[in-house]
Amino acid sequence: KWKIKKCDERKSLMISQRHNLSIMLGKLLTLRDIKEEQVQNFLNPIFKNNIPNPFELKDMNKSIKRTIKNIINKKKIGIIADYDVDGSTSAALLHNFFSFLKCSISVKIPDRLNEGYGPNKRIMDEFAKEKINLVFSVDCGTTSFEILDHSNYKEIDVIIIDHHISENKLPNIYSIINPNRFDEKSKLNDLAAVGVTFLFIVGLRKILRENNYFDDKNIEPNLLKNLDLVALGTVCDVVNLSDYNRNFVIKGLEIIKKRTHKGISQIIDNSNINHSPTASDLSFIIGPQLNAASRVDDSFLPYKLLVSNNLIEIETITKKIFLLNEKRKLIESNIYDQALVQAKKQVNKKFLLVYGLGWHKGILGIIASRLVERFNKPAIVISFDQNIGIGSARSIKQIDLGNIVLLAKLEGLLLSGGGHKMAAGLKIQKNLLDKFYQYLLQSFGQFSESLFQKINLYDVKLSVDEINLDLLENLENLEPFGNGNEEPKFIVQGLRINHCKILKEKHILIFFRSDYGMDIKGISFNSFGTNLGENLINNKSSKFDFGCSIKKDCFNGMLKPQLIIEDAMPVY
Repeated sequence: KWKIKKCDERKSLMISQRHNLSIMLGKLLTLRDIKEEQVQNFLNPIFKNNIPNPFELKDMNKSIKRTIKNIINKKKIGIIADYDVDGSTSAALLHNFFSFLKCSISVKIPDRLNEGYGPNKRIMDEFAKEKINLVFSVDCGTTSFEILDHSNYKEIDVIIIDHHISENKLPNIYSIINPNRFDEKSKLNDLAAVGVTFLFIVGLRKILRENNYFDDKNIEPNLLKNLDLVALGTVCDVVNLSDYNRNFVIKGLEIIKKRTHKGISQIIDNSNINHSPTASDLSFIIGPQLNAASRVDDSFLPYKLLVSNNLIEIETITKKIFLLNEKRKLIESNIYDQALVQAKKQVNKKFLLVYGLGWHKGILGIIASRLVERFNKPAIVISFDQNIGIGSARSIKQIDLGNIVLLAKLEGLLLSGGGHKMAAGLKIQKNLLDKFYQYLLQSFGQFSESLFQKINLYDVKLSVDEINLDLLENLENLEPFGNGNEEPKFIVQGLRINHCKILKEKHILIFFRSDYGMDIKGISFNSFGTNLGENLINNKSSKFDFGCSIKKDCFNGMLKPQLIIEDAMPVY
């Protein structure tokens, strides 16, 4: 079903006139609910004016004071991090800051496949053996009661820097900086863990400066140069790209373009990204390669790459993660085919619950995301090894799946579980699967059927003569795109298919001819063998309206618009 968004034409015209913008840009800003007084800050944000105050967050002061104690006394600092991009960039951020101050650090990351998420006994025992008395747990730890509350580790002060939803209680540790802890009053709950970590080092540097720590011997670090890491972790964790997160990503992309980070630059080169990197490149090209390491091999590799300055080591790791990502794609394809068979039998349900024996645990989140994209309903994917299942879940915007999973844990249906609105993880005994399923039926019963209808929302209808370089410039002004600032989508009317070309037995490249004789290209990804693909291939010379986004195509050095097609409707 196609639907055009309603636009307040009067408001969009006012924005266009007052800010000397095109009618199209005024309309797209209005559709994104950007108020007239916010327009300049949205289009041309000044970074320092849009950084949140770190001290709005609970336990920030307390955590900074405790950290300064170790810095002054030159005591070693431990860091535990999640194995995903948000966790790896958070750990790299702390590494860069503490290393610049010549602090000794020890970084440990759980093995995704054998140990799972969060702090564990092996890591805490190793810290205790190293006589480390201060440990940071980044992008994990908020619900790790069993490990962090254990009496064996009472000599270790643990500071959690996280963003996952907490229960109505917290681990009994030194401090927790988390905008999503149950008693937090700030309005910073959209931060990724790397964003919270950045605010922590901003606050820490401020207090060190006030304490006259920095001098000719102890040089003050430049934090802005680390915003490439903040942008990468923020985009890859699919948090809302509005306000402060948009600010981080815009500045971070500027730094990535300067190629100061050798590891990120090498991934860009290996991936043949021959344009200025965008948020989409971070999300769909760079992020998956970093995540592939922990999904199918070594959880420590992404962090190691992000902190390395050794060009030989960087080249070795980036080649390895590129190959691991190709391996991941093969494993994913096999599991997805099995999951899809189960999902198709649940099309009348408000959620999908699929499971298998021995499915690769590192791939479950991707499978869940693909099922959500296809069926427009939350998906939970579980891999069982004998009687214990490890699961990953993804949601749609209107449903807080992290809370549903957390409540299931509190009701004793899960061994562990939690997350945030759009994503969650869980561990379950096989004999409780039926009860968990009944719980889900009850939980999802409260939601209206209308939430799950697949409606393709489009911003504007376009005729082919409106697709030009001016439109590309307008779209560029709205970047970065992502969750909370979605890429504009259009209905392009009355295009006739000239001919099609199948790419890699997956994608369809389409060459159009308009009634005005204008040539234009489009591509429909992963549509070969689908209903959409069959319609496109079998109806050459037919006229269609296309639902699409519009991107730059720099083929042969010539800049042209290209349609990225998600749907098509024949014109009779």
